Amino acid sequence: MSASIIVLTDFSLAAERARAYAAGLARALHAELHLVHIYLPPATTFSISLALQETNARYVREMRRALDELAADLPVPATAELIETDWDEAVQQTLNKYRPLLLVAGLTTTDGQLDDWFSNRTLPLVRQTGYPLLLIPADLPDSAIHPPRRVALAVEDRAFRLAPNATVVAPLFDSLGTEVVTVVVLTSDDWSGGHTGLSAARACGLAAGMPHSVLHKVGGEQPAAGIQHAVATLAADVLALLDRGHDWVDKLFIDSVTDQVLRQTQTPLLLLAANDALPED
Repeated sequence: MSASIIVLTDFSLAAERARAYAAGLARALHAELHLVHIYLPPATTFSISLALQETNARYVREMRRALDELAADLPVPATAELIETDWDEAVQQTLNKYRPLLLVAGLTTTDGQLDDWFSNRTLPLVRQTGYPLLLIPADLPDSAIHPPRRVALAVEDRAFRLAPNATVVAPLFDSLGTEVVTVVVLTSDDWSGGHTGLSAARACGLAAGMPHSVLHKVGGEQPAAGIQHAVATLAADVLALLDRGHDWVDKLFIDSVTDQVLRQTQTPLLLLAANDALPED
């Protein structure tokens, strides 16, 4: 099977940016590009359902036609598919069918975690499926739409393992010759740290060149600000963050570093499922 990239898409500005970015990746990798839109008709009573059946059928036909037009407008061959089923079931169906290198989706700027929950529905997919998810900001300029030359992989200074499905993105980085730089944000009085995180990063399997990944330290800043500073200093094309798993109830009450970065980033953001690991592993 040829390499493939899945774009979970709708008709928003963020989704348009995601399609454009994914098309550039597909062209560079000679990969198949598949646009997927998930639509589940709203639940209604039986009598109302009968009355709205034709209206809904017409709406679905219009969406399919619009998706086909979006695919045809891309600079690379692409398919378009509308799946009428439950969100989780549709995503799993898509993954089983295409086995992609990664999922791509748009990232809409939001004001808080409850807004994130409703506007950026793809966010929990990293933990649910283990697949890498590349989020493209709605305001990403045309000049930034190109395959990544340098990725900043932000890690904590502790051991971790990537989830098995997270490493499916490795052929993408290997084919593109993408450099992956390990970033650790340290407190000002702990400048000697960072090597536990670097060792885990070098062994994580994200790319063939990971054993040679260099360490970039940021000191004296809060984690989210330090990560953004590192991205700017390194001129990184993509920021990669580890998703160690937090359910969405927790996210309503705990303002994590990932949540802060999501609301601030102007750089494509790659989320990778990861698990804690013992240092001796």
